[in-house]
Amino acid sequence: MQLRQTFSIHLPVDLYQELLKKVGKGKISTFIKETLEEKLKHEKDCLGWAYKECYTNNPHLLKEAELWEQAQNEDWLNHLSKPKKTKSRVSKKWQ
Repeated sequence: MQLRQTFSIHLPVDLYQELLKKVGKGKISTFIKETLEEKLKHEKDCLGWAYKECYTNNPHLLKEAELWEQAQNEDWLNHLSKPKKTKSRVSKKWQ
């Protein structure tokens, strides 16, 4: 089960009445949750689309993004290929 947070919101009476008619009593919380999730997902999708559009229309930015991606991939591969440092459990003075 997901943790939940309770909070209060202030709505104009006419908006609240409309909400009651549309979703019914006891279902407002679920409606608001689902509406917010959809809105936040839509905004995230739009932001991703805007970045893609920006890079597509600007060859300089597209090339720069490709270089950054390549550098990040190389950095990650270098990190994976480095031998792991391990601490000896026995003190050097006892060896």
